[in-house]
Amino acid sequence: MQPIETETEEDKQQLALLTLPLGEPGSGMSRYGAAMYFYQRGKLDADRLEAYRICCNLDDEDPEAVIRSRSANKTG
Repeated sequence: MQPIETETEEDKQQLALLTLPLGEPGSGMSRYGAAMYFYQRGKLDADRLEAYRICCNLDDEDPEAVIRSRSANKTG
């Protein structure tokens, strides 16, 4: 994943939410909210947003692992 460039203070706050540690209670939903923020600003693509959506109720699930899995299934 290319790093998301932050341009505003809000971007920085949302990036902090997007990168919350796995397993923290409520972190999946917070990451998904931040992913939606960046998607709406054109800084996150639809496939990545979907991975964060899949993980939104699974605080321990790594969205990046979901992205890798889904990418492998598309090519394999």
